[in-house]
Amino acid sequence: MTESVIFKTLTIDELETGMFVTTLIIRNSNSKVKNQGRVNSQQTIESLKKQGVTEVIIKCDVNESTQYDSSDNVQIKGKYSSKNHSSEQSDYEDSGSASNHPCSLSEEFARSCVIYDNTTKDIQDLLKRAQTQQRLSPEAVTVLASEITNSVIRNEYAITILTRIRHHSTYHWEHATNCAILVCGFSLFLGFNKETAQKMTLGALLHDIGVAKVPKAILDKPGKLNSNEMNVIKKHLAWGHQLCKRDGFSDPIIIDMLINHHERLDGSGYPRGLTKEKLSNLARITAIIDVYDAMTGDKVYGKGMQPIIALRHILGQKDKFDQELVQKFIKYVGVHPVGSLIQLSNEKVAVVVEGNRADPLKPKVKIFYSLKLQQYINPKYCDLANEPLSIVSSIRAEDYNINSSKVIRDLIS
Repeated sequence: MTESVIFKTLTIDELETGMFVTTLIIRNSNSKVKNQGRVNSQQTIESLKKQGVTEVIIKCDVNESTQYDSSDNVQIKGKYSSKNHSSEQSDYEDSGSASNHPCSLSEEFARSCVIYDNTTKDIQDLLKRAQTQQRLSPEAVTVLASEITNSVIRNEYAITILTRIRHHSTYHWEHATNCAILVCGFSLFLGFNKETAQKMTLGALLHDIGVAKVPKAILDKPGKLNSNEMNVIKKHLAWGHQLCKRDGFSDPIIIDMLINHHERLDGSGYPRGLTKEKLSNLARITAIIDVYDAMTGDKVYGKGMQPIIALRHILGQKDKFDQELVQKFIKYVGVHPVGSLIQLSNEKVAVVVEGNRADPLKPKVKIFYSLKLQQYINPKYCDLANEPLSIVSSIRAEDYNINSSKVIRDLIS
């Protein structure tokens, strides 16, 4: 029985689960974004719609018995290309054939939204599996790390913007995703090669996996933890190590990041109270990013800090965090990280879309809201390096009833 391959262009409404997508076609854009992967859930289709995808190109393997309808569309009984993937893997997988050449923010953003949403969902599932003693899949988590790494290489800002969209109800799995993205970008910024950066991304995805075994009442407690509760929290490192060792996550990079990210240079951390002489750069990097994302994340019991306040706090802890790395992290992430909402000197609100390492106070932004009129305005792209405008302050979206998730995703799509 012979087998051939055909490609079909479908509207997003015609896309169905099980189909293998090769290309995304985005609203109001003449470009086509290469992004190959199988669609395994309706949630993925809805996510693509939200990112402005209007059409897709799918790839089908059809054999002699495949039937066609009058419009030459392949029926569901035709055999879609590629292997069936485990349900443990992400809904919309990057097949590895998508180009890793640098691209623009607008070209990468739709793809990065899918990667971010699927990674967050898969980390949630991973934590549930860990909680119930089910096996973790090294293959599946490695796919997630690879997708994040490739996205950051294509455009360092696209997926990083999404780390500023916070939801208190999903903090624990978003924290893992955000740390992975920030670790990946920072490691590449520091000059680590892609292979090492991807391993560090994998380590960041797993660094808090042991939290799955901590009782929810302790994790979400609004007040200060007592000594017994703190001892339970500290056990998440040993639990995480046991889970990873059981399921084949044995790379020294992963284990170092997992076990030592709560250690501090002055020996005040845990689980072993190691001092700076015994702490690797991997552990020091993970410690900085873990604390930064935790401080800026919304939790059930409280709102996160603004990034600039969290960075000042870490910078002030000279005895606990490697100050050379802290300075480099601030240079990497920026005073106002991408995805942050800022007030400009013209009484407008903008979202930071691209950083400016030569002049951190002059990033590229999109203006979308007037404080004077208290309403949304037509979005306008603005490079502050070329405009007589300055940043007055960072702002909280909720103070102006702004839906930051919708604004960011709609403005950049």
